[in-house]
Amino acid sequence: MDVKMKIAEHMPKPATAIALFLVAFCSVADVHAKADYHGIPLGAAAAKQGSALIAVCAACHGITGNSAAAEYPNLAAQRYNYLLKQLEDFRDGARKSTIMSGMAMTIPASANNQNLKEIAAYFSRQPLLPAEVAAGPGMRADATQLKEGQKIYTQGLANDNIPACAACHGLGADGNGPMAIPALALQHQVYLLTQLDQFASGARRNSPGQVMTSIARAMTKPQMQAVAAYLQQLNPDSTLGIGPKNYGEYTKTVELHQQAEKSALVAAPHGVAKPKAETVQSKPIR
Repeated sequence: MDVKMKIAEHMPKPATAIALFLVAFCSVADVHAKADYHGIPLGAAAAKQGSALIAVCAACHGITGNSAAAEYPNLAAQRYNYLLKQLEDFRDGARKSTIMSGMAMTIPASANNQNLKEIAAYFSRQPLLPAEVAAGPGMRADATQLKEGQKIYTQGLANDNIPACAACHGLGADGNGPMAIPALALQHQVYLLTQLDQFASGARRNSPGQVMTSIARAMTKPQMQAVAAYLQQLNPDSTLGIGPKNYGEYTKTVELHQQAEKSALVAAPHGVAKPKAETVQSKPIR
């Protein structure tokens, strides 16, 4: 049986699109995760040191990383490794920004990027405040748009070659720390749209394996707006569903599920009909 169909067989239908996307891109993620991973996030002591380094950052992002301006992203509660990677990319030129490229250069140099790590530690430990997230001009979403955004985010659109965003960013859009994948929940819609536009145009090219470039180019403007609107109002604390945060953990979960099924079949009493294994007819992937 095809590997993708074997994995999908053990998942409920809403999650099948997520599983297939993980299988398709797992090799890309495995290759780039090592380069993006900066180790265990630094603790409270480093965050305290970082608080003395964020005066310039606070002008746009707020003293606690809760930005009052929709064009500037919230940094509060963002994943440590993602924040650190972006700071490094801005400084090294891998991510271009007329504002941030210059700002990153104002951070004093330090051994092993300690100053950048302390800034990332500070913002990653700040609480994200939903009350601070406001829609930009002309960005009010209606129920139809939010429903479309939820569908794209959680299930993807197979006919449009758009995978489920939740495959990497999580159902609650709280990101993946070790793989430097950002949290998106309660992020400003205006900022999210800008980033999708930049990925699509090639202005932003620091996505590992250019995964986000491919996805953004497959999306229409209304689809981008729907996803961004959905994410702006998505509170991860109220999102149902807890899933594995990396591909290795996911495959381990599938294997344990398969072993449990086999054990149940072996332990079935004589005279009790054993459940028939479901067969999934493999279809060509277009």
